[in-house]
Amino acid sequence: MTANMDSPWDENTDNSAIKDVEWSRISSEFTNVGYREGITAGKEGALQEGFDSGFAHIGAPIGRELGLLRGISSAILTFLQTPPLNENLKLVDEAQDISSQLSRIRFTDIMPRDVEAEEHARQHLEAEGVELDENEEIAAKHDVEGLEDMLANLTAGNGISNSSSDRPTMEDIYALKTRLAWLGERLHLSFDWN
Repeated sequence: MTANMDSPWDENTDNSAIKDVEWSRISSEFTNVGYREGITAGKEGALQEGFDSGFAHIGAPIGRELGLLRGISSAILTFLQTPPLNENLKLVDEAQDISSQLSRIRFTDIMPRDVEAEEHARQHLEAEGVELDENEEIAAKHDVEGLEDMLANLTAGNGISNSSSDRPTMEDIYALKTRLAWLGERLHLSFDWN
């Protein structure tokens, strides 16, 4: 009895075809996995590099300056309010106003927008067919910030407009820094801003 070459039970004929199909499938899977791992590693590397650069050149210096101004302002205010109380109420009022305004500034108010990153993210989301709706976490944050703004506006004479469309800027920080330097001069203090 001779074996039929077209029979599905024939090991020699089907083994070769099955091996080719299996090899193609495995090769394709390894290529896809390698591609995904390469993309992930590239994103992680770029993400870390971007974070490091943003932190070193933008986030840390701005945060440091705001913290330094808040610390100096708080120290001056404490000094002026310590008995015996300073006779010059104008200086006390100025120190309170500066301290109050500095305490209302959020880091997000003064951070520069990364327009390039926003556009890049927008393009990727649009390419994937994702609508650009605000996610729940960001929406909740904006709601809380809106409440903070309303509460801040209840305080009379706070000097900085806290409406969401007119939040403090770096120019406001520089103006407060100038006022703080003026206050320091009146108290015969000098500051090392570095």
